[in-house]
Amino acid sequence: MARLTKDALLGANDIRTKEIDLETIGGSVVVQGLSASYSNEAQSEAVEMKQVGRDQVAKVNTVKMEAIQVYHGLVDPKLDSVEEAQRFLERCGPAAVKVVEAIDELSGLDKEAIAEAKAKFPSGGADAAGAVVGDGAPAGGAGPDLPVRDGAGDGEVDS
Repeated sequence: MARLTKDALLGANDIRTKEIDLETIGGSVVVQGLSASYSNEAQSEAVEMKQVGRDQVAKVNTVKMEAIQVYHGLVDPKLDSVEEAQRFLERCGPAAVKVVEAIDELSGLDKEAIAEAKAKFPSGGADAAGAVVGDGAPAGGAGPDLPVRDGAGDGEVDS
């Protein structure tokens, strides 16, 4: 396989489109995969920080993320705003799921893999042995950045 030139790379477009039938609402639509920048926008805009005890935990607002995906991924008919995409998602079930799944497929996004990774690597809370993880002093606080174990093997954290 030949190495790409800068011009070829900058002029490239690998965004795919697909027409899908939405049987439950009686018609079809055209969707496209999201570019890397739109995919990143959907993910970053949908992250919300929540305070859980002393920890801040990042949660993904999937409703917001999917509205942004539909706004950028629905080509025909083209929606005018994220709010219109949200209205479609609120009023439709199977059709909305089919649209989002097609956009994910064309974008190369595997939400199941993301969910599995979250399950394996949860943020904050207790580890498998029940010891405290990520519960150090708050930023700018007077304590250590990370909990300090006493070395006794009992899972206790020194203050």
